Amino acid sequence: MSNLSAASEIDAWCTKCRRDLGHRIVAMVGPTPKRVICLTCDSTHNYRAPKGAAPVKAPRASRAKAEPKTPRETARSKNEAERLREWEQRVAGAAEAAFRRYAIDATFKEGDLVLHRKFGEGYVVETDADGKVYIMFRDQLRTLVHGRT
Repeated sequence: MSNLSAASEIDAWCTKCRRDLGHRIVAMVGPTPKRVICLTCDSTHNYRAPKGAAPVKAPRASRAKAEPKTPRETARSKNEAERLREWEQRVAGAAEAAFRRYAIDATFKEGDLVLHRKFGEGYVVETDADGKVYIMFRDQLRTLVHGRT
């Protein structure tokens, strides 16, 4: 399997036929097949190693060989750490009664603690005249609507 390239034939698990069959490689990522086309049913799908065979994987680069982070990436991670720290100060440890459940028809003001059924706990960063509320959740800042009837 060392001389694989696009247009080579390889055995793979066909997701449509549900069997190990001959496939033609359509795309490669490094030495690993990425996309294949079944020679039996002509379906194109991601490569999956035949059942019972070890998957073909590219060797992973070690952490030591990785390129150093750029100043922009370092600044972004620092900003992310600061954002998360501020979220924890405002939200973590607050009593459950301090949170208001998010609803489109509810009206929020800056600093309110919000509990969203999907995004979790957050706090209101800003509101605007267009009926939008900007809430900082643990993962990111999200724009939602409020005050709609």
